[in-house]
Amino acid sequence: MQLTRLIASAAVAVTTIAVVGGFRPTPPRDAEFTEIRRIRIHFDSVLADLSAKDLSTLSDAQRAQRAAVITTLRTYRDRGVFPHNYDFPGQAVPYFVDRKTGTLCAVAHLLASTGRRDIVDRVSKADNNVLVRQLAGDTALSAWLSANGLTLEEAAHIQVPYTRPVSNAEVAREVALVIVSPFALAGSAITSISNLRGNSDGHRRWVNAIGIASGLTTVLVGARVAVSDISGDAPSIGGALAAIGTTSTALSVRGIRRHRSIAESQREAAKRAIAQTTMAPIVTLGSHPTAGVGVSMKF
Repeated sequence: MQLTRLIASAAVAVTTIAVVGGFRPTPPRDAEFTEIRRIRIHFDSVLADLSAKDLSTLSDAQRAQRAAVITTLRTYRDRGVFPHNYDFPGQAVPYFVDRKTGTLCAVAHLLASTGRRDIVDRVSKADNNVLVRQLAGDTALSAWLSANGLTLEEAAHIQVPYTRPVSNAEVAREVALVIVSPFALAGSAITSISNLRGNSDGHRRWVNAIGIASGLTTVLVGARVAVSDISGDAPSIGGALAAIGTTSTALSVRGIRRHRSIAESQREAAKRAIAQTTMAPIVTLGSHPTAGVGVSMKF
């Protein structure tokens, strides 16, 4: 019963932590308005630069196409519907296509508005977060830029990275993770050693409880690290932490079961000893009669 309650409590704790850890609070509306205002200010600068450029080297067709592109970009800015950064909190990252709404970035929108959605689909499929300047070798894009009187540098200037504000809840969660992680890892390591040596029979219940709690916490920390982008070794580090946590939990559960088994064996032995103990009256007749009780025990 105690083992069942302990495991149930641990499961509730793990579920709660997992829910909190996986929760991605929606940025407040004022943060969205701030982001839209930032993007519009960026396009104000871009439009001013595009309009001020000397076009003497362009053909009449290129000038006409360029003017049409600038008008389309101005309308795009005024509409104020832009892609969102869902995946990189606290970072500024470009998105060719919003993976949830399908909204196109400015460069992708200009391409699609001139009938080159094929370029948009190909680029977003290959790398949806690519920087335009990295597409210098894309011959189709280069041809489109030339036909519309634009340069690669101007297209790169048009592209805007999108930021995802970090909420207070996310900051608090990450801080808590940093604080809890060392204690969880140390608890897992120490209790694992104890459960392999001095507590192999599970008689130290507090060691078992700490081992399960710290082990499950270390597993969650490992899972969080594995999916983070802190370094290229994050998956390996996360896997190692998860393995340590799993070992701690397994050894603690084993200790609890062993202690329970030993306790049950001792209780059964006591019951058998009581069952095999017999008592009988003893009466002695004669000049000095006596009476008593005889106890017989079988082993």
